[in-house]
Amino acid sequence: MDLTTACTLLKEYPFDDNFYLTIISEQFSPDTTDDISAGYWELYGFESIDKRILRWAGYSYDIFLSEFFSTKTAQAGLMKMSAYTLHGYHEQNKHRNNHKPQFSTLVNHFRMLNQHEIEMFNHLKPTSDFVMSTFAIEVRYYLRELQLEV
Repeated sequence: MDLTTACTLLKEYPFDDNFYLTIISEQFSPDTTDDISAGYWELYGFESIDKRILRWAGYSYDIFLSEFFSTKTAQAGLMKMSAYTLHGYHEQNKHRNNHKPQFSTLVNHFRMLNQHEIEMFNHLKPTSDFVMSTFAIEVRYYLRELQLEV
């Protein structure tokens, strides 16, 4: 179980006197590889996406969204940003890249780019693109904030 899961459980059962949570780890921050990683939310790398994966992806997006609007955003190294995703570099995979991704309903401000916007990236010759709001996380700060919650 990771810290995000532990914090989620604590939020789900805040007043349950019978609920105890202990995190056991060989090492804690700052002595883990997570401390040098960075997080970026986008659903990718799946051949097929089922309802279960979409539910998990939406759940994690909602966690980052609520964290972004909390008072600990700056301390947690959480940034909300617009992400432009380009497909079909130099028209590769042209037949596969002009659809709206399944996760488009999970994120804020999702839209396909119009032809004028695509032309701004003409040097890359993309076949389709979209923009959405997503999150980048500086993990060493985020882990530190999560540890304060447990």
